[in-house]
Amino acid sequence: MLRLPILLGSALALLSGGAFAHYPTLDCKQIDQSIQCVAAYSDGSVAFNETVQALTYEDELITSLTTDDSGMIRLPTPSGEYYLLFDPGHEDPAEFDYAEF
Repeated sequence: MLRLPILLGSALALLSGGAFAHYPTLDCKQIDQSIQCVAAYSDGSVAFNETVQALTYEDELITSLTTDDSGMIRLPTPSGEYYLLFDPGHEDPAEFDYAEF
């Protein structure tokens, strides 16, 4: 009888969303007058066909790009202060601020 609660608890733990949780990441570098970023997840998988936005500090959209099959985007370096946002819609979004260059 004691085995049933243990088995049910184990099954519940394995099937819970927390067991498979991963968060978005955004790794960017500046190359000449452009920016190259790779959007991915903490489990190592790339985020292909996902949206990455460049926004001003006032949250005005500068541009919106879609990642390629390797999770990469490229864009000309925006002028002024900005940040890049990768928000796949779950967990916390990944941000990369221009000051990090």
